[in-house]
Amino acid sequence: GEEAHHAGSVSRIKVGERVAVTNGHGRRAEVEVLDINKRNIGCRILEVTDEPRAKTVLTVIQALTKGDRARETLELLTEGGADIIIPWSASRSIGQWKEDKDALSKWRSWAREATKQSRRTWIPQILDIHSTSQVKERIEDGEFTLMLQESGSNKFSQIVSGKPPREVNLIIGPEGGISEDEAALFEKAGAQSVVLGKPVFRSAHAGVAALAAVQTGLGIW
Repeated sequence: GEEAHHAGSVSRIKVGERVAVTNGHGRRAEVEVLDINKRNIGCRILEVTDEPRAKTVLTVIQALTKGDRARETLELLTEGGADIIIPWSASRSIGQWKEDKDALSKWRSWAREATKQSRRTWIPQILDIHSTSQVKERIEDGEFTLMLQESGSNKFSQIVSGKPPREVNLIIGPEGGISEDEAALFEKAGAQSVVLGKPVFRSAHAGVAALAAVQTGLGIW
């Protein structure tokens, strides 16, 4: 099928080659390619390992970005270690969630491709579009939420340390930033505002930087 075509025509995998494959749910196998054609790949399994889910679930609530940056955003978040990715329709979002084009399927497809590229064993879970009120509810139900803001008063190094929580929510605003009303609503629900530093990141790039900061601070990396 599609994977066989990609392996033979795009990745140029040859018979006799050893490659790593995953089911996207924590199982990885090292296999030797015995046969390959447009429809199927024949392999011999050499070794199988199971990777448990991370003790801390990293959820990124990503405001919709400009259409041409959506794929880049998904790729970076996947490579950066996000476990759950939630698209958010923020008040200042320029990008639109077009149901007629099946945006959710596109996001999931991009995440799946990025998982293979980065050799992860777990494909991030992509949830459906969230409204601001739904994000607020997730903050209230969650354990630890950080909201990235250029005007944030806290540094990651000041609040991300110690025993890792069960889940960390990271809220990434759109190109125009999180509005004052949204920020006030989220802080009231329990989110803490943080700043990445002096450089101003694009919305598409802020999430992967935040993931790196969190995983370093919690000793995951």
